[in-house]
Amino acid sequence: MFEIIQAAITGGAALALLVLAGITLGGSAVGLAVTTPLFVIFSPILVPATIATALLATGFTASGSIGAMAITIFMWLFKKITGKNPPKIPFLTPKNPTTEGGEKEDKKKEKEKKDE
Repeated sequence: MFEIIQAAITGGAALALLVLAGITLGGSAVGLAVTTPLFVIFSPILVPATIATALLATGFTASGSIGAMAITIFMWLFKKITGKNPPKIPFLTPKNPTTEGGEKEDKKKEKEKKDE
């Protein structure tokens, strides 16, 4: 009985989503038909603006990637030259879960020994 109810609810939800998808597709088609003349009229402005936006986004992405790579290389050089890890920034570096868990277990064992 439960499977029948579950199948009916699932079928109803699927049908509702299918109707919603059809309405969305229809709305998108109407929107495209309305805005196409505007795109044709304003294309001398939109095309260069799109190219400029794409170039800016590419530049920002490349800049961030190159900066991250440079920091990684500097950290590697620091480790290579000094033989130790760079200094940790408080509250920004994650704690090592293995040592933290080990300390908790040690405290639990000490507490159990005291209780005995």
